[in-house]
Amino acid sequence: MDIETWKYSRIVEEPFDKLKQKFELDRSELPVFEVQSESKHTLITTRRIIEKTSSTVIKAEFENIDDVMYGLFKGQIDKPELSSFRIIDLCGDQIDFQLETGKAAVGLIKSVNMVRKLVADR
Repeated sequence: MDIETWKYSRIVEEPFDKLKQKFELDRSELPVFEVQSESKHTLITTRRIIEKTSSTVIKAEFENIDDVMYGLFKGQIDKPELSSFRIIDLCGDQIDFQLETGKAAVGLIKSVNMVRKLVADR
């Protein structure tokens, strides 16, 4: 992964204080990956996916996620820099979160899949 080429995405490194405060994370919850565009800020943590805009906050707890769909953007010509991925929760509700396309998508996909596996193995 060539993270220097990512425009909106990054692997979260310490210190976590600003993100913990902005997203009101629990003491034991750690930020893992984020996507920050002009209109949205999405955070993958060890417990949930959170996306904030200027007026809304949407959240999905990993223990309540049934499926994740990333879409078929690979190889697409003239794809936008930002797209979305969808989670389906245990009740069948669908929630869309932003995703940076291209090589940065690999970081988000690996982060989400890793946390899902950790939660499932508990």
